[in-house]
Amino acid sequence: MMTIFKSGNPEALKPYIGEELQQRIHSARHICALLPDNAYYLTFFWRDVKNSKKDEERQHFYCSQERLIYLGESTRCISILKEMPQEWDPFYQLSELFFQLTADDLDTLQRFENSISELETGLLETQKPVEGAVSRIIEMRRELLKIKRYYEQLQTIIDRLAENENGIIPKESSHRFDVLSKRIESLKKFVLDLREFLTQTREAYQSKIDIEQNQIMKVFTVLTAVFLPLTLIVGWFGMNVKMPEYGWTYGYPYVIVLSIVVCGICGWIFKKKKWF
Repeated sequence: MMTIFKSGNPEALKPYIGEELQQRIHSARHICALLPDNAYYLTFFWRDVKNSKKDEERQHFYCSQERLIYLGESTRCISILKEMPQEWDPFYQLSELFFQLTADDLDTLQRFENSISELETGLLETQKPVEGAVSRIIEMRRELLKIKRYYEQLQTIIDRLAENENGIIPKESSHRFDVLSKRIESLKKFVLDLREFLTQTREAYQSKIDIEQNQIMKVFTVLTAVFLPLTLIVGWFGMNVKMPEYGWTYGYPYVIVLSIVVCGICGWIFKKKKWF
């Protein structure tokens, strides 16, 4: 038997879960509690992985051997539950709901991976810094963090059901929860790998920018090293003091030749040290 309450107010479940457990709902993101009547109460925040901009929605379930009660406002959950045969075991119905909620998540995460690969290629192949690149990477990491937390709460709930500590869950349904646990663990690991991929992309991009900035600084350093001796020569001969070389017939050409020689020596030194 299945009952659906399209409401976000858990008051309707108070006769089934008790007042103490109901008070915990407001302070806990997820709960999987075994009730005195050998039924399970579940609550968690469902997130649409395909639409990261959509707010997460809290879902409530009461599941026993005789009935499954759903309380929530998710059109996705309601649609899935309404299409299920009523004669199915309540725990089988619950497991089927989780299977369908996570059915397309792998494809979504693979598209996310492709987006990261395209971002990485674009960042590393461009010759100029990309405006907003770091902000985009941070935004994607934030999205993945939300998805990771979503899978963590799901895994906690599914693992508790898979334990079947009181033996009320039929063998077939219990096996399905075991399969679900492995699926969610795999999805969570995929998300962690994507976050690591993003971290490596950001580090590679930052390294590329640092190398380019170092090249620019090297050019400025070489120019400074070349013009520093010339500045010294100009300062020496530009002093407002009567000097013997002022009377030389070839004083001016001498300064020009001296400057060229100094530049040549500097260039030879830099070339030898492979600075350019």
